[in-house]
Amino acid sequence: MIKLKAFLLLLLSVAVLGCEPEPYTVEAGFTNGSTTGRHIVSKMTITTLSGGRANFAMGSVGGYPGAHSGGGKIDAPAYIKGEWAKGNPEPSSGLISYHRISAPIPDNAEAKMKAMDNYYQNLDRDYGSIQVIVDGPRVRVFYTKDCSITLDDCTLGLVQIRMAG
Repeated sequence: MIKLKAFLLLLLSVAVLGCEPEPYTVEAGFTNGSTTGRHIVSKMTITTLSGGRANFAMGSVGGYPGAHSGGGKIDAPAYIKGEWAKGNPEPSSGLISYHRISAPIPDNAEAKMKAMDNYYQNLDRDYGSIQVIVDGPRVRVFYTKDCSITLDDCTLGLVQIRMAG
């Protein structure tokens, strides 16, 4: 009987101590763009805190917000790795520079996502957009919530919190 109680106590303590909190997740679309003209994004992956990966390599982008995909549920970004090239401003005239990144995203990305989700009281907190914006040698990662004054209860049209770059 004592062995059974000790085993149950051990099992219970492993179950309680082995549990980790669920990562903070959001429903988000994925966007890849540029504010400085034509770029080719051949590889661009964000790894999340839970180890998930999201692909932002959407080929040729030349505007902001740029190419968009449906995305899905994602937790906070933790790492970015990618390759892209800046295109010559003249159409069909090649590429003028090549760039790579392999870097951690600051630890406070999750806190910034939570702050953004709680910014508007009456806006659905579960939908936003993760944006990867390339501009020559620089890459930026944003989590954005779009609040339309004509459709939603908000005072600002677009709020962004910069996570990296």
